[in-house]
Amino acid sequence: MLKHIFVNEWKNVLLIIVLLGIGTAFLYSGIADSWDEYQLIQKGNIVDGFITSTWEDAEDADSGGLIWSHGATYTYQLPDGRNFDGTLYGEGRLKTEFLYLSQPYPIEVTYLLDNPSVSRITNDLPDNVLGVLYKQIFPYWVFTFTFFILGFYVIWRVIRESRHLPALS
Repeated sequence: MLKHIFVNEWKNVLLIIVLLGIGTAFLYSGIADSWDEYQLIQKGNIVDGFITSTWEDAEDADSGGLIWSHGATYTYQLPDGRNFDGTLYGEGRLKTEFLYLSQPYPIEVTYLLDNPSVSRITNDLPDNVLGVLYKQIFPYWVFTFTFFILGFYVIWRVIRESRHLPALS
């Protein structure tokens, strides 16, 4: 019977693989970003740094308006003298004081002692673990479970059709 499912339903099998693969990618992205922020909140060290450059982009929205996004690069130096750079991205307009950055802007950077390349601008970190859940995990989990549910629905549909079972009402 499984041979029948895979031979005659190869499109469904491909769809299952794609949906579950996308769900897994969202899940991995959400966990990786969230884990970094969780570690920074729990055991991050703070050093002085500087925003060295900024940019913003505008794209046409479907409704006729503009969708703004922005970014910045920052640099910081560890107490042992090593220098590191970081990049941040955000949605919306850039703050006015950063539009025409003529000199580096002083900031505080939180980094991990055992992996100093993992860093965030301290003011951009959530205040607590609930902030991490709200900012990082919840949006990723919504996408992840959407794709997982669609994937499992397709699996259920393939099995139901292969057994010629009546549809659920």
